[in-house]
Amino acid sequence: MWFYQNHPEWAVMDALWLIQDGDYESNGTWQNAYWWHQNDPDFFYANHPNWISWYPDWRNTDGAYDAQHNWHYGQWWYNQNPSWVSANHPNWISQHSNWVNHTEPNDHRAVMRTENEGSAQTRQTASNQQKNVNEKAAVNEKAAVNQRNEATRNEQVSHEQQTRVNEKAATTQRNEATRNEQASREQQTRVNEKAATTQRNEATRNEQASREQQATHNQQQATHNQQRATRNEQQATHQQQASHQQATHQQQERPQQAEHQQATHEQHSSRQQPQQHQQSSVSHEGGGHESGVREAKK
Repeated sequence: MWFYQNHPEWAVMDALWLIQDGDYESNGTWQNAYWWHQNDPDFFYANHPNWISWYPDWRNTDGAYDAQHNWHYGQWWYNQNPSWVSANHPNWISQHSNWVNHTEPNDHRAVMRTENEGSAQTRQTASNQQKNVNEKAAVNEKAAVNQRNEATRNEQVSHEQQTRVNEKAATTQRNEATRNEQASREQQTRVNEKAATTQRNEATRNEQASREQQATHNQQQATHNQQRATRNEQQATHQQQASHQQATHQQQERPQQAEHQQATHEQHSSRQQPQQHQQSSVSHEGGGHESGVREAKK
């Protein structure tokens, strides 16, 4: 749209554009599709319906879909059902009064292509213009190709350079990560070894302390047992000595007791004899007295 609104003369740069993008009036003037849509839409839709793809909104303003979802130009709808057009799209009739009269608004329809292409001089002029345009286009195309190739090479060099930079950066990053990982493993290994050494030393100290404590306990127990045995031995010795002394004392006391008992017995006997004599006398005397008393009582 911008192309044909601002530079319609560029259409002669490529003969294919003249065929695809427009058509000739009856006077031999070439017009683009936008001009045809504005000035002769009936010719537009009758001869070049594919041009509607240039501006899809024309489907909403210039026609409608049937029940099978097929799109038709407003003139087709008027020929099929003018009452429906009058009821639903009255603006079509106001814009295309020729539909009612079945006449063409202007004679813009193209005639034979050979006539539309103009006279020989016109064709030669158009050919020369086209040749110049094509030569300029070829030069421009070659320059554009060279420029694209140069840009492609530069882009490729830049891409390769960037790739090398990225690969170098990635390699450096991987190496750094590897070094960091190795340093971390070594540090962790040292920490683990130090912790294991500390744990072994602690276990050794605990084991040594336990052995020393057990040895001390055993030694104390042995000393205690030895002291107990010594006390028992001393006590047995003391008891033995006491038994021996008692036996010795008893042996020493037996003769003395015998002599003392004998002397006591003799002394007692010597004391008892006068008393016995006295008692005998008294008994004898008393017996006589008692006998006299008994005799007197009788």
